[in-house]
Amino acid sequence: MRATITIDKDTVNSEEESLNFINKYGFVTLFPIRSFVFPNLYQATVGNREEKFDNAWKWADDLALKKLIHYGKLVRKQVTLVSLEFFPYLYKLCREKTLGTTAQKILAFIKAHGPTSTTVLRKNLDLMGKKKKYVFTKAINELQMAFTIAIVDREKSSRMTHIYDLIERWMPQSLFEKAGAVSKKDAKDRVTAELLENKLISAREEAQIFLGDL
Repeated sequence: MRATITIDKDTVNSEEESLNFINKYGFVTLFPIRSFVFPNLYQATVGNREEKFDNAWKWADDLALKKLIHYGKLVRKQVTLVSLEFFPYLYKLCREKTLGTTAQKILAFIKAHGPTSTTVLRKNLDLMGKKKKYVFTKAINELQMAFTIAIVDREKSSRMTHIYDLIERWMPQSLFEKAGAVSKKDAKDRVTAELLENKLISAREEAQIFLGDL
């Protein structure tokens, strides 16, 4: 059973402070996760509910587009903001995940066509309609959790959907070189040390449970 965890009461008032917050923990979620204590940008952001929501989204988007963080689904399948320092370790641990058929088709399309919007992907891969939206979303989540694609922009439409590209084409190459020089054991040890240092787990044994949920 996971021990009771207490998160520091950080306060964030600007994009710069949000970057400092993400760098402090290595990786944080954008919003709180029900029944799971983990640092998140929304709760740290100062303001009322609407201000917290708008600012947290804006800062996360802007930092990701500036390539100062990585932005994608990870912790408990929720939007997670990863510092550049910590990126190589999570990339090493998550990159070998098995992808389903739809995820493989999406990945192949993006590889062949470059940055591609949600709308274009769904139209070209016969994933339009409400019934197929779940299939598409599930596949996109798989790809993000396997560190194969990155959100690189938002589609200029009323729905403001995402544009994706291969993560290796988007993020700085130095990060992948660093990941290549790190063993999987070293990556696990680094994640465990970070979780312990920030008091997100109380014992090393809990890290394996956490890593298994990624």
